[in-house]
Amino acid sequence: MQVAPINLKNKKPFAVGGTRYCYVHPEQPDRCIKVLRSYRTPEIRRALMKGGKRFLPLRNFDDQWKEQQAYESLLPTATADIWAHVPEYFGTVPTDIGLGIVTKLFRNHDGSYPETLEQQVPNGIPDALKKAIEEFKTWLREHLFLTRGLLPHNIIVVEQTPSVNSLVIVDGIGNSEMIPISSWFTAFAKRKIERKIRYFDYRINELLG
Repeated sequence: MQVAPINLKNKKPFAVGGTRYCYVHPEQPDRCIKVLRSYRTPEIRRALMKGGKRFLPLRNFDDQWKEQQAYESLLPTATADIWAHVPEYFGTVPTDIGLGIVTKLFRNHDGSYPETLEQQVPNGIPDALKKAIEEFKTWLREHLFLTRGLLPHNIIVVEQTPSVNSLVIVDGIGNSEMIPISSWFTAFAKRKIERKIRYFDYRINELLG
């Protein structure tokens, strides 16, 4: 049976990323629906490329496809520990503005939407955030969790209580390697994660000024 598309066209997104809008699911307010922005489709993004990149497959420019593939590969072994730092995935839904990816929606203890690390760090790193950052890096190492990039604007700071924070990756999950060697061999995964963490620390220090 064909499912009627969810109406998002007349709703306001609660967050806007580089390529996607994020909406509260109108029927399940504890979930988020992510859809591509109309002028950031794979076709448009590829047309803007120069040189040989213009001939790459469309999926190389499709953040929805990349994230869906990353989640599908994660599901068979995902545990509660994984979903502590990555929004739980609930599949896809049709919407009136394109395919939507459905994930858990995080809120702070007071009901507000979490800010990103990029928004918070320039104001300083209090003890709660400092502890959350260290716990997050430990989690990356323990689970060998691969990401396309640990960018501060792709990581939110969830204020669970006034004194307890946690970090959640809301964009950029998955292995960015053309040949996913880090997904096959633990030693390569460990080295890649350490490189990502070093760059993550560098970006944090940059934000601190």
